[in-house]
Parts: sequence; C-alpha cells; structure tokens
Amino acid sequence: MLMPVEQNYETYSAADFLTDDAFVTHQLDPTRASAQFWETWLIQYPHRRDVYQQAVDLVEAIRLGLDTYAQTYLPEETVRRLWLRIQETNAREAETAVRTRRSGWMRWAAAAAVVLTLGGGYWWKSATKPVTPYDRQVTALSESLSETVNTSRKLQLIRLPDNSEVWLAPDSRLTYPADFGRKNRVVYLSGEATFSVTKDTDKPFFVHANDVVTRVIGTRFTVRAFFREKRVKVQVQSGQVSVYRNGPASSAERPKGVMLLPNQQVIFNNETAQFDKMLVDTPAIVITPYVRKKTPSFVYNETPISQVLRDIKEAYGIDIHYNKEALENCQLNSTMTNETFKQKLTIVCATIGATYEIIDGQVVINGGSCQ
Repeated sequence: MLMPVEQNYETYSAADFLTDDAFVTHQLDPTRASAQFWETWLIQYPHRRDVYQQAVDLVEAIRLGLDTYAQTYLPEETVRRLWLRIQETNAREAETAVRTRRSGWMRWAAAAAVVLTLGGGYWWKSATKPVTPYDRQVTALSESLSETVNTSRKLQLIRLPDNSEVWLAPDSRLTYPADFGRKNRVVYLSGEATFSVTKDTDKPFFVHANDVVTRVIGTRFTVRAFFREKRVKVQVQSGQVSVYRNGPASSAERPKGVMLLPNQQVIFNNETAQFDKMLVDTPAIVITPYVRKKTPSFVYNETPISQVLRDIKEAYGIDIHYNKEALENCQLNSTMTNETFKQKLTIVCATIGATYEIIDGQVVINGGSCQ
C-alpha cells in the first residue's frame, strides 16, 4: 500500500497533483488509509480544496477519454502516462469482475433450466420478451439486491442509505446492492428518475442506465432510459456530471464521454452509439455562490453588453462566447426580468445586430458591432 510521504502539497497545482504517485494511486485504487490521509489534509488546508477537486476532475476526464479538455491543463505526455495507469488498474479489477460475472451467469443459467421444465408454451412466451440491458446488468450481480418498481401513476420517492433521494417515474425500476454506500454507490435504472445526490468525494455515485453510465459526486440530475425508446437522455439541474458508454473494464478502447454542466443535456443514441450534447429546452436560473450573493435584476440602463452577458452566463451556468473587441462599446437599455434565457439572448442580439447559435451545450454569438 502506497502512502503519501511528506510533501508540500499546499503549493501544488492541479497538474502537480497528477504527477504525484500517491495522489494518483488514491484516485485509481483508494484504501481506507489513503482516504483518511487526504480527508485530513483537506481539513488542514481547506483553501486548497478547489485545486484538489480540479485534479480529481482531470483524472476523471482522462478516464473518459476527454483528452482535449485534459490537455488544456496538462502536457500530452502526462495524459498518456495517466491513461496507462488507468488501464493497469482496470486490468486488475477485471480479474475480480470475471469471477463475479461467471457466478451471475451460473445463477441465471440455473434459473433458465427451471423455466424450461415448466413447458414449451411458457418458454415460448418468455423467449419472445427481449432481454434488456437492465436485466443483464442486474442478473450479473452476485450480491443481495434491493429493487423498487413503480407501478403507480405518480412519482415515487426513494431514500438511499447515503441520504440521496431518487424520484422514480411511473413504469420504472431501480436496483441497488444491499450494502450500497459501504464501498461504493452504484444504482441500476430502467425507465426515468431524478436524482438528488448527497456529496461524497471519496465515493462517486454511478447510475447504470441501458448502455450508459452517469458519474457524479453530488448534484441533481435526471436520467431517462426506457428500453423501448432506444436512447438515453441525461439532464443536469445543478453540479457537474460525466456521462460515458458502459463497457468492460478490461477494454483496450478508451471510453468516449461528455461532461455536463447545469442546463445541459446529452442524448445517447443506442443504434449509432453517439452522444449529442445540447442545452435543455428551457434553461433555468441555477443557484450558485455568485447568484446567491448577487441575484441579477436583469434591469439595464446603458449597461455594457459584456456585463449583461456575464449576468446571463452566471445566472444560468451556460458559457457564452462572443467577440469582446467588436462589442466593447455596446450598451443595453432593457428590462428582462420575466424573459426566458433564449428571449434574453434574442433581445441582446437584436440590440447589437448579431445572431446566436447553440453548439455543444454552449452559446456562440456571431457578428454584432456598435458605432
């Protein structure tokens, strides 16, 4: 077991953490002792928590194959070496996973043999029902499980052992291990549910839905994954989540995923195996430290356009890209208190003679100038 030696971590940047063997080992294969060390360190240096979390997010980005994002902070060689470390860890975990899958398969095969003895008619009826990814995933588990099936016509609230809350939609199912939260936090979903996850940086929260995995630390989001719809949709209301395609831990191919922020969503097409990232249909104001401290009134009197766009960006948590030089002298006189996010953008663009488009869950303002 590798434990951190005396290091001056207080001066480390996120990139420095990712070259530290003890930090990387803890992220990939944490132990009780390493978790205790980093928890104590974060208590002693609370002002370094943001840098530490940025390093954690970069490890996750590399795990998901988000190289472009990771390389904005790290050299290409560092990204490559970390990916090799991740592969080595996955290979070790796969040895245990194979034994678990074999046990689950034998249990399923035994159950199938019993069904066959009940008669050809019953077998034909069962055989015509498609086996869903949810069925396969739950069957492969060897531990005791807890399953909730919502057969009602309204949302059903489920409180998980870690105090996370799940609002399960009608005609939906949720399964999780009986020892949920002791080693990890993993649930399996068929249908639709909204999650409000209790934050725990040492135990990320995973939602398996069809062929997609959503990973969070602590946030609020919705997953829709009905097997008949042939797609999976993930929407984020607050916090940050990563979404990637499910696959064997030993796979040599790097998983490709996306990072979602508030008011963003992604749709995974089961047939094309492609992710399509975009904004939600009606973005809502997100309660962030900036908004909590100073909620924008959206009432402007000869206010610089740069300030207006900053207010919109911070209120909705959505990045807005524009030509700062061209719009440097632009101002706005308008009251937009009751307008929606898109209506606000339309008013701004009409004022400066510009247009906007939404690309990859972000706003890009094209053109515009002020004389």
